[in-house]
Order: sequence, then C-alpha cells, then structure tokens
Amino acid sequence: MVDPASAMAIASASFATIKKGFAIGRDVESMMQDIGRWMGALSDLDQAEKEAKNPPIFKKLFSGKSVEEEAMSIFASKRKAQKQREELRQFIQLTLGQKAWNDLISTEAKIRKQRQETLYKQREKRRKFVEILAWVVLVSVGASVLIGFVLLLKAHTAHAEQMVTCRKAKCEKINKDEIVCIFKGANNTIESQFFKRSDYIPSEYQCKYDPNAKKEMTIKETLKAIKDGLDD
Repeated sequence: MVDPASAMAIASASFATIKKGFAIGRDVESMMQDIGRWMGALSDLDQAEKEAKNPPIFKKLFSGKSVEEEAMSIFASKRKAQKQREELRQFIQLTLGQKAWNDLISTEAKIRKQRQETLYKQREKRRKFVEILAWVVLVSVGASVLIGFVLLLKAHTAHAEQMVTCRKAKCEKINKDEIVCIFKGANNTIESQFFKRSDYIPSEYQCKYDPNAKKEMTIKETLKAIKDGLDD
C-alpha cells in the first residue's frame, strides 16, 4: 500500500523547493521536474486514500494501525496538500494567468493517468499475488494441523483398540501378605497382577491386547513361572 506519510513528506519537500524557486524568480518551465514530483506525491496520497477504503484482509488482521488511525492520518495529509494546491493556484493565477494554471492541471491529469497505468497497476498485481500466497500458506498450515490432528486421533483410536477385557482366571497366594492373580482375555491374552490380601480384586479389567503371547503356557504354568521368578 502507498504510505501516506511518505507521500506527504515528498509533497512538502517538493512544494518548499517550488516556493523557493518562485521567490528567486524562476519560471514554471524550469521547475517542471519539482512540480511533477509534487503532483506525483499528491497522486500517491489520493491512491493511499482509495486503498485505505478497501484494505487487504491480512492488513486488517495484522496491521499495527487501526482503520480509524490511518484514515485520520490520510485526512490530515490531504488537508495539507489542499492548502499547498490552493497556495500554488493563487500564485500562478495572479502572476501567470488562468491559462497557466489550466495547463498545470492538464499536466497533473496526465501524470495521474500515467501513474495509474504503471505504478498503481503493478502495485495492485503485487498485492493480489501476496494475498493469494498468504492464503495458500494459511490453508496449507491449516491442512497440516488438521492432518496432524486426524493422525493423532487415529493413533489414539488404534491404541484404544489394543485394549481388551481380561477376566480373572485364577488367584494364588504368594506369601502371607501377597496374592497373584491371572487375568485372561481374547486370543489367550494373559496378564498377572499382584495384590495385598486386603486389596479388592476385580473380576475383570481392561488389559493390553497380547494375542497368543503365552499360548504354550497354561494358567497353572504361568503361576509356577511367577513363583519361580520370585524365588530367584
């Protein structure tokens, strides 16, 4: 977007040079470069006002300035520009006549048209490209987050599917204080749990699905293996 503060700074510097030139007797023709720069800056200021009325959506979201602040800044700059224009008009009309002012107005119209067809059009193309690119990045990030969430949900679901109901098959006293219980689930899933004699022993619980991990061992053999392990 055209920066109204920069445009106004260029306009003020150019106008100061123009005033100084007239003060020392320079004619309009010798100052056309400064006048053209001044007119171009005023054109940029008008363009900034147009763009501020329809800013890109990302500028609305992330701009440091509020819409109201920017509108007030442009309004103040345009008031200064209007005063400069009026001062220049009065001077030229009084010293060179109405025709000279009309000629300058015609020159200004050409400058504005040229800037519209070149600078502003190119800037609009860049703005649209950046906006499309920003949307692509935003959508890509959103899609990545969504895919990550779906994969996480699937992983969680897969993990949940690995849990099965294991029912108490047999319990046996290990010593005077401890009891070991064997719980059995689908496809010979077997888990052992240790309890204090005073503990509540559930008849079933959700255990990790481990099909046929101990298919060669009976409940009795499993208990014996646990005892042997404790003795070692």
